Amino acid sequence: MRKNILFITRWYPNRVDKLDGNFIENHARAVSLYCNIAVLYIGADPGMSNRLYDWEVEKEFGFTVIRIWYRNNDVSAKGLGRVIKLFRYIKATQLGWQLIKKNFGMPDVSHVHIFTRPVLLALYLQYKYRIPYMLSEHSSHFVHNLPVLLPPLKWFAQIAARQACFITAVSKTLQQAMLSFGLRGNYIVVPNVVFVQDSSQKTMAEGEAINIIAIGSLTDPRKNIKGLIEAFTRIHHLIPAARLNIIRPASNQSLHNIELANDLLNKKIFFHDYLSNAEVYRLLLQSSFLIVNSLSETFSMAAAEALACGKPVVTTRCGGPEEFIDESSGILIDTHDEIQLEQALIRMCNEYKLYDAEKLKKFVCDHFSEEIVGKKLLGIYEKILSPQPS
Repeated sequence: MRKNILFITRWYPNRVDKLDGNFIENHARAVSLYCNIAVLYIGADPGMSNRLYDWEVEKEFGFTVIRIWYRNNDVSAKGLGRVIKLFRYIKATQLGWQLIKKNFGMPDVSHVHIFTRPVLLALYLQYKYRIPYMLSEHSSHFVHNLPVLLPPLKWFAQIAARQACFITAVSKTLQQAMLSFGLRGNYIVVPNVVFVQDSSQKTMAEGEAINIIAIGSLTDPRKNIKGLIEAFTRIHHLIPAARLNIIRPASNQSLHNIELANDLLNKKIFFHDYLSNAEVYRLLLQSSFLIVNSLSETFSMAAAEALACGKPVVTTRCGGPEEFIDESSGILIDTHDEIQLEQALIRMCNEYKLYDAEKLKKFVCDHFSEEIVGKKLLGIYEKILSPQPS
């Protein structure tokens, strides 16, 4: 019999951010292959002005998705304003739970994504209905910049972790970072879901420019896009056929701190703003290789998606990527090493055609496909629900 699984999350694609938590959506799609699933997303909408709460109930990929928004633009982000927002979140959670009962029914397991607020409903369901819960964390804050929580909030997070039947992290790096933060529990590494792309779609043709792809915001120091631009600017004359394409998550970011590249903008350096997943995949399919110049990553969806398109990757040893990138799929370099970065860019421009695209795709199929990840999560649910020895 298919089990009923409730995803409770603070990140999920929604009207405020269409790409928010799309990796959680991919996990839901994987689980839906083997279980009945509903998703409850609760988040703030800074654009709401005529109401305190709004919601929608949709069928997406064959399962129920309920989104609840609450207003947060009329109170301060500090002091009393934070308390008011917490109470609005709790009220939104109550509304969401009523809609879940009406449209989905009682879950067998609550699967919470992202600390800490979504745990509130899971704890209530555990206390009220004896519904067990598990946690999945995806945030890079634990790896790059540990969250600063007031002692009561940190204690709550630690208690919630201990109460969970299992905790999943997308990489060993993230698991270790969470343990260092004091979140003890039964950990299992479950990677992100990556969809392999149709090999019949257009890829690079012989003789075309060498298209290098990078994904990240100029305002996010963790992605170190500025350092990549500066390195490319220094060596572009050594790789005259190369073009650097930077995919940014938003279109209103200023091109600050890239004075060195001014002469190359729209000539050899190009920006692509706020692309959908399909558009990102289209650019990857037309690329030569991907560069990840991050200072920290928990997994690196960009690196895995490049492999899914049959493209090799140059990446820093920044946490997540080195757990699945090796010499057969790309080049690993140290963070903060400009010389290695420049050398790797030049080398990959000369060698990217030597990588076996079908082997790269097969690796993704064998490790990150929705079938593989879905079965792994199903196994965890079965362990949670299996009778415990007395």
